[in-house]
Amino acid sequence: MDLEELKKDGMDNFYDEILSFPPERRDNKWSISWSDLMMTMFIFFAVMYIYQTGNSDLLFGDGPGKNNLSDQGSQKVLNIGITANPSKVYDQAKQAISEVMVTHPDSVELMKDGAVRIVLAGDLLFDPGRVDLKIGARYQLDQIARVLNENDFAVNVVGHTDDAPTRSKQYPTNWELSSKRAVMVARYLTEVAGVDEKRIFVSAHSFHQSVMPNDTSYNRALNRRVEIILIKQKPYVQSNN
Repeated sequence: MDLEELKKDGMDNFYDEILSFPPERRDNKWSISWSDLMMTMFIFFAVMYIYQTGNSDLLFGDGPGKNNLSDQGSQKVLNIGITANPSKVYDQAKQAISEVMVTHPDSVELMKDGAVRIVLAGDLLFDPGRVDLKIGARYQLDQIARVLNENDFAVNVVGHTDDAPTRSKQYPTNWELSSKRAVMVARYLTEVAGVDEKRIFVSAHSFHQSVMPNDTSYNRALNRRVEIILIKQKPYVQSNN
């Protein structure tokens, strides 16, 4: 019997075996090979997914401004990620302000030194003479915190008042009032909204940096404000000693 006859005889036996099965077993005979193929493909994709997940931090990093690798042997962390530039931060802040309608569109400013200033009206944040944040102010600060968490800029929270004398034993002058309001905003950003507190520092100017003359109620309202200023680094360096 030559090779061709052996092949023909083998195929005939194969088909005879299948045709001798009941109909339900014939179907199962073919489905076994198909299920094996599907199982092989499933295992392949599962292995690829596990591999990608395990290497995602190396391939893609931790997110904007946080793509860090250690310099071999030096124990230094090198920031090789996307550091947001001032223009990008400005655009993000502008969008956040417009979404929550905090105040006028020009309340976000890109300054000449590359800092980004966000001006929040004091009357939208606080009741007159008070330092507790209004409920609506918290939502607004949540949106601004999203912008802050997209970059690694230092954040200066600055309190300002108008020149009207305070009438509170707890805040005898506008120095205390402006500083406490800035502190309350800073605490909300760090304790509630999740901004890294190491990035934040607080300033207060009482009524000494007014944007308008304190001669009308409208101008006074403009002077009562909290500014959030984003700068590339703090204006001082803390000593390690």
